[in-house]
Amino acid sequence: MTTTTTTPPNPKQGKHPAPPIRCLGPFQISPTIYLTPIYISDAPEQHRILNLNDSFFKGLYSDSMIFPFPEGEALRFSTFQEEERAKQGVCQTWAIRTTVNGPMIGLFSLEPQDHREMGPCYLGKGLVLNAMSTQRTDSNDKGEGGDDVPLNCGGIGYWLSPEHAGKCIMTDVLKFALTHLARREFGYDRVHGESWSDNNGSTRVMERAGMLPVIGLPIFVPKFNATKDVAHFIYDIPSDS
Repeated sequence: MTTTTTTPPNPKQGKHPAPPIRCLGPFQISPTIYLTPIYISDAPEQHRILNLNDSFFKGLYSDSMIFPFPEGEALRFSTFQEEERAKQGVCQTWAIRTTVNGPMIGLFSLEPQDHREMGPCYLGKGLVLNAMSTQRTDSNDKGEGGDDVPLNCGGIGYWLSPEHAGKCIMTDVLKFALTHLARREFGYDRVHGESWSDNNGSTRVMERAGMLPVIGLPIFVPKFNATKDVAHFIYDIPSDS
């Protein structure tokens, strides 16, 4: 079951209430898993979870993730989420909760993909990483004349508290996003996911959700002062989704 709510009118805004915000949810993934917006009030729990151990620092595909994770950074991030969805008119990052109003246990995002040095994806072609490297997939052949049509691509990001690991929660959340949110809410043709190649937990999540591995480009990561291999996955959304 999924529901989409909008921002209620604010009496202080008089005759010109703020436009509704799309994709707020709550989205029910299972009887005990929900996606709802991230609020400023989530900052303390986010700060607690990200400081349980250094696994987030080591495992998250993020150059900016540090450990210990500052309390002020948790507040800044939560505040940014509220401001950004009001500005954009759409929610693209959600808290994972075990009840609609319960504390967050993780995070999931589905935002426009930044292709960076990979180059764009095109209809009728596989994932183009650069001029020398192309991975073709049969599911991309969507008709004649498609080579010049760029795909509308989304990118995922996620983390889950180690207190809730081993329950297939993130796999279920990702499956829901790929089969329900990606096309119906955002109109994506393809969804990308990346993790460090040695982050076995994250790569297993994408594999179990039905994403396909393609060529990933190693990148230099300042926080490790080293070049890390990247596992890159894609999921092509069926046109009838």
